[in-house]
Amino acid sequence: MSVKISNQFKLELSKLEQGALLDLYEIDLRAITNSKGQVGDVYRFYAGTNELKSAVIWQGKAYQPYPIQASGFDKSGQGPSNRPTLSISNLFGIVTGIASSFDEAVGAVVRRRRVYMHYLDAVNFKDGNKQADPTQEILSYYIIEQLSSLKHDVATFTLALPTETDNALLPARVIMADTCTWVYRSVECGYTGKAVADEKDQPTTDINKDKCSQCMTGCNLRENTRNFGGFVSVNKVG
Repeated sequence: MSVKISNQFKLELSKLEQGALLDLYEIDLRAITNSKGQVGDVYRFYAGTNELKSAVIWQGKAYQPYPIQASGFDKSGQGPSNRPTLSISNLFGIVTGIASSFDEAVGAVVRRRRVYMHYLDAVNFKDGNKQADPTQEILSYYIIEQLSSLKHDVATFTLALPTETDNALLPARVIMADTCTWVYRSVECGYTGKAVADEKDQPTTDINKDKCSQCMTGCNLRENTRNFGGFVSVNKVG
């Protein structure tokens, strides 16, 4: 499920000469607890390294070099959605440990971030990166539906759209014209900048007082209107 694609990213996709497009993966088990009541962790992987032969850094987070591959992300407007698969190396028993402790990771959130190499954080390059831009990505997310295969060398998960695993009906959110339902500074919100204003849209430079009013005015102050979590069009007549 694609969450956002900026106009700048769309232009990149349309170019005849394409730069290196990386697939970064997050496996988020924080909504799952084991038999001891312990909450799962977030694992970040990329099937390669950066220019410095180390973990790729994106939005300040490290994506560890680890064999991982996904397929089946084709989109169709007819019939049921496809079921992508995510294959991860199990040579070190990482997946076996996760599967045995956290119910085969069923229900975990998988985020797929597609990023052009020239937008990566400056720390990935010996001489820095003037083009670094943490907002330029295609973010999609899925839910692990089942552990379809677990072998000593590789594990394969079947993924599904969130709305198909919780019996939800579209739209999955309450439609509100003037109120944003995203959590401030969350992945969906997308704002990661400096302190701007409090919950009443009054200016502040104190990060502890920095809160969003959950209105379009709050997004305007942060130049983040493209990620507004409300449905502005439903407030229009005609």
